[in-house]
Amino acid sequence: MHILTGILLAGLLGRKNRASMLPMLRTGPVQTDHLLSGRVRFRVPSLIGAPEQAEILAERLRTLEGVRQVHVSPTTGSVLIEYRQAVVEPELLFAATVRLLGLEKELEHTPRPALVRELRAVLDSLNRVVFDRTSGLLDFSSALLLILAAVGVRNMTQEGAKALPAGFTLVWWGLHQLLGHGGSGE
Repeated sequence: MHILTGILLAGLLGRKNRASMLPMLRTGPVQTDHLLSGRVRFRVPSLIGAPEQAEILAERLRTLEGVRQVHVSPTTGSVLIEYRQAVVEPELLFAATVRLLGLEKELEHTPRPALVRELRAVLDSLNRVVFDRTSGLLDFSSALLLILAAVGVRNMTQEGAKALPAGFTLVWWGLHQLLGHGGSGE
């Protein structure tokens, strides 16, 4: 919700003769396709194949002060808005589109990059294999954390004070993660 609020405030409090604060999103629930003087086009994937929702959005956007014309295509998910620049800012049109379609939560959600998703899938597979091989005693993550903690203890006993902070850090990090206090990115 804070992103949408920021966009609204930028539009309401914006100065004239400034660059647009409109987010030029290429992914997500509402994407900014282009912005010209008095004209903005959004792509809304959720509108594809939803003619009733497209018509409702068009009707509601037309009621906004400063909006001249609205063309919504349920075939392409395109939302073309022609507006008077002196009356309404494109940021407000973006925020209105998001709000009218109820997409605030989706806009707030930061998607995971493909690389992170694939690495997560590999780690989940390794977790499952180790879990099965140890009959549920350990998974890959807990085994790795226990190994790191053991290496930290060994470094501390062999090197004494020289091992600090590396040995101590490994023990702390391993135990911290094992006890579930670390962030998992979920």
